[in-house]
Amino acid sequence: MKSNLCFSISFCLCLLTIIHGQFNKDDFEKLQSLECYQPSVILHVFSGTENPTWNIDLKQLNHIKKIANTSFYQTDRSSLSKPTNRVMGYHGFTIRCSADDYVFIHGLSPVEFVLLLDGRSTLSKPIIEHVEEHIGEVMSGLTDRKSDNADCNSVPIRGPDTVPSYDPETDDNGCFITKQSENNCYAYGTDIVTNSFPQPG
Repeated sequence: MKSNLCFSISFCLCLLTIIHGQFNKDDFEKLQSLECYQPSVILHVFSGTENPTWNIDLKQLNHIKKIANTSFYQTDRSSLSKPTNRVMGYHGFTIRCSADDYVFIHGLSPVEFVLLLDGRSTLSKPIIEHVEEHIGEVMSGLTDRKSDNADCNSVPIRGPDTVPSYDPETDDNGCFITKQSENNCYAYGTDIVTNSFPQPG
């Protein structure tokens, strides 16, 4: 299993703190297609230490899919998320069946609450309270990045050999947003999309 450590570097913010818009149709379809007996759940809340991880079973996964289906097709989904400018702390969950079969859950509060409930036994009270306070938040000012805007799977994707300005929407064709759960602050600081959660050294 890949380590979820994100080492601090002075010239970047950890990209895992960027939420790339409301849970969208691509995310919904990925979630509905997930199928495995014991998916892992990663709570994205830390930037300098390993994120909490736990397993759920197929029954829990199917329950999450049903809640997502009901929530996603509500007439007014805007009530399920709220804008934020906060860049540290909680920013979503990943449900993963394998390295290539996963979905990032953000901005769909009913599903986020169920995932938090499933992980309560592995989480401390301060973490639970922090996540409850920020569930459903999406980073304001960022728009959804469609997967067909760039081939973000053809890695490495290298930026220019200049000091990058902080602009994850356009840096390296927006792949830091599209593939944000696979790249960290070290990747963003070096301006290279690797999709491997790279570590220094």
